[in-house]
Amino acid sequence: MRRHLIGILGLLLLLGVLVTWNWEPDSAWGTQIRAGCWRLGPLLIILWLAFPQVERVPAWLWVYIIIVLVLAAWKPKLLLIAIPIIVVLAVLKPRFGRRKRPE
Repeated sequence: MRRHLIGILGLLLLLGVLVTWNWEPDSAWGTQIRAGCWRLGPLLIILWLAFPQVERVPAWLWVYIIIVLVLAAWKPKLLLIAIPIIVVLAVLKPRFGRRKRPE
């Protein structure tokens, strides 16, 4: 059900872009709504397409994604360092708590 909801929301946001494109708002909030719909609509459609793979993302990777988003909001230039680090961590796949004890 979540995948269907994401797809429907993405289509509604893209429909919102078309509506605001034809109906030119006179205020700044109308322009902001159009910009938000224009950015989030395609993002939700892409998430809808990739939903089965997103469900399998390991829990530890979500922590790093949140850290990168905070860094991007705080200092965007740090993304030049943070994104390669996340790619390396995703490739190396740390396995916390799965070590075998030597007997």
